[in-house]
Amino acid sequence: MNMREFAGSAFITVETLRDGPREEVIESVATGKYDKPVATFESGDQFSLNKTNTRTLINAYGEDSQDWIGNTVELFLGTATYNNEDRESVVVRPISPSKPIEARAPNWVKNDMNDDIPF
Repeated sequence: MNMREFAGSAFITVETLRDGPREEVIESVATGKYDKPVATFESGDQFSLNKTNTRTLINAYGEDSQDWIGNTVELFLGTATYNNEDRESVVVRPISPSKPIEARAPNWVKNDMNDDIPF
């Protein structure tokens, strides 16, 4: 019997990573409290993404969070500036290969425009 459903989920925090970084596979992304995206990992744990971490994932996997699913990321302790003050923070590093730039472009850029002249 898979016992994961009985364990609940925990949010990954600075304290969670005191013993070292960890790799996680993104299972889903949804809007959480305070209008921040929350990544849920295959482990069942969750992580609230700040603007810096969100930008990192957009640069690696594209603007659509559906494209993030199945990718492996590393979560480690780093620093982030908040209110002009450096604070210890959880930082995301993409592990799975980044998508080509063309695949990361927004849909309006990907329109298949055919500029062939028909003569």
